Amino acid sequence: MPRLNLALLLLLASSNGVDAFSPPISSIHSLKQSSSSFASGDSTLGRIIVTSTKSRNHDNDKTQLKCALPSFLTKVASAPVRNTLIIGSAALAIYNKRRKVTSPDPSFSEPLPEGDYGCPIIGNLRMFTQSGSLETGPGDFFRYQASRVKNPSIFKYMFLSKPVVMVSGLKNVKAAFNTEFKKIRTGSLLKSFSKLFGESSLLFITDTEKHSYLRRLVGQAMTPEAINMAMPALVKGANEQIDLIKEQTNTTMEATVTNFTLDVAWRTILGLDLKDDEIEEFGQKVDDWIGGIVDLRTLLLPGVRFTKAGKAYAYLVEKIERKMDDLSKNGPDGSTLSGMYFAQDEEDPTKKMSREEVISNALLLILAGSETAASTLTVASLALGLNKDVFKKLKEEQLEVIAKHGYEELTREMLDKDCPYLDAVIKETMRIKPLAGTGAMRFAEETIVVDGAQIPKGHGVAFNLYLTHSNDPAVKVDDNSHMDVAKGYRPERWLNHDTKPTEFIPFGYGPRYCLGANLALAEMKAFLALFARRVEDFELVNMTPENVTWKKASIIPKPSDGAVITVTGLSKANAHGAVGAVPV
Repeated sequence: MPRLNLALLLLLASSNGVDAFSPPISSIHSLKQSSSSFASGDSTLGRIIVTSTKSRNHDNDKTQLKCALPSFLTKVASAPVRNTLIIGSAALAIYNKRRKVTSPDPSFSEPLPEGDYGCPIIGNLRMFTQSGSLETGPGDFFRYQASRVKNPSIFKYMFLSKPVVMVSGLKNVKAAFNTEFKKIRTGSLLKSFSKLFGESSLLFITDTEKHSYLRRLVGQAMTPEAINMAMPALVKGANEQIDLIKEQTNTTMEATVTNFTLDVAWRTILGLDLKDDEIEEFGQKVDDWIGGIVDLRTLLLPGVRFTKAGKAYAYLVEKIERKMDDLSKNGPDGSTLSGMYFAQDEEDPTKKMSREEVISNALLLILAGSETAASTLTVASLALGLNKDVFKKLKEEQLEVIAKHGYEELTREMLDKDCPYLDAVIKETMRIKPLAGTGAMRFAEETIVVDGAQIPKGHGVAFNLYLTHSNDPAVKVDDNSHMDVAKGYRPERWLNHDTKPTEFIPFGYGPRYCLGANLALAEMKAFLALFARRVEDFELVNMTPENVTWKKASIIPKPSDGAVITVTGLSKANAHGAVGAVPV
């Protein structure tokens, strides 16, 4: 994006009255010869030439920007005027290029999808200014764009000068994403995004064979047997956090469930042995790291490794590297990280994951398992407070489980087979408030046709979970109340074949389906089962059915207050989750 960066630099210079034509500009190091003519043949505006010059004492090299404007303009026009002219020529050239990039493929008869590319330089400004709202949470830009076209299941937009087509609806998602590794491949609009994730993550691998091999090895650490072995730690971590609720008049459930999922991250996924002060630091670093992933300021500005998110990433990488050294010395320990570190490819036992691959995918599992579970549990706490009949049914189901199994330790099999309503509560929560954005971006390597519209080669391709769930014909109602956490929260719909949603993809679709899904579901089921067993009743402190507000920026929507509750009774804790409330 050198042209965009150049135009923005000159814009800053113009606004400050600095002459961009004569002083050296050390931040501009190169400009390809093909981009030297910004005016596309307009001799009046002239050319921009970047030359490298050295000072007389050769202390340093400097790059100077020169513009071949008519001499009378350089004499009579002020610096801001001259800068404005060059900005105009740069914008014109960018526009001409974007016009070519955003043109339909002439070899296809299908038209481009409806939609608005916005500003030719940076795309749709609304994505920056109104990406989220208090009323609906993050993802507001995509809902707005969908509302402006006749077919909301496919539309185009532009982000940072890159054209993108958004699809939704299971039929369209399948049409586009079943071509993964054949006609579309994953990628990133911002290099800093992959740097914060690790470039060896399954999220960014584009080679089919390597991706399949990595999924096999990472999958060995996420088997049902591995999740079963992790259940005692999940129960222990959930009980420890529920114990703390009685110590407070008000409890912010977002903090409670985040601490629980962070416990899973360091204890179960990474296999670390952290002291109390280290646990707090670990939690802060994970928060800083995830915060950087969703913060455009962090992703857009140079030097991401020097940001708070970049330093947090380095901290986490160091923890993982030390743990791998320990595993190498002492052998397997049952953690997810250990499973990946010692995994061998079934097709070729000589193949193992590299240290870089282990690091990148351990971080991916932390994000997938921790952020997804914590956000969904926060929304579930809100939903249960707004719909007390649902909480009552959840408690009744757990009493039935206890009647059947006694106070045996909770197992994954018990939660999956004997708790259908618990499963329905989690699914309904994820149906209404799934991932707000787009997930990993793909790019069309050749033109494809989806829903009667073409997606030209080079365009970004993404799918939207919220729009897919919202437009599901099995649940959709005209006033959109089926997507309201107070009016449309009905877990019972999942228990009847006639009312069960037919378009539900909270963990993605296709070959990049989330490998951490089983762990995330086990976390959520364990916590909610114990919460229902131990909490007699609770009330929301700030939210009411008529007044629910959301945070504007998050990976998955969360209530603006973090779901603050106060409990009226809490049972004594034991290793298995006792019932029988006592005053708090």
